[in-house]
Amino acid sequence: MSLDAVRNGIREIDKRIIDLVAERQRLATRIARLKQENSLPIRDDEQRRAVLDRAFTYAVESRIDPVAVRNIFEILIDMNEERQRECSGDGNLP
Repeated sequence: MSLDAVRNGIREIDKRIIDLVAERQRLATRIARLKQENSLPIRDDEQRRAVLDRAFTYAVESRIDPVAVRNIFEILIDMNEERQRECSGDGNLP
């Protein structure tokens, strides 16, 4: 397989990753509505820990750097919390 072919494969994976992040953001919007309806706070430290622990464990099982994966998931969670704040009128998103 050529270098260009491998890079094209990575490019396709990158697109799928972005699509999945966008889908995660759409779900964050739905979560925001549910939290508003139930008078729940945006930040849920218990859920945050559960997601980070799950990502860390799966990274270990997948034999990739669990610390880096945890950092990525911290960013994803921060993005979702910001989306939820935006849905409630308090965020900084466009």
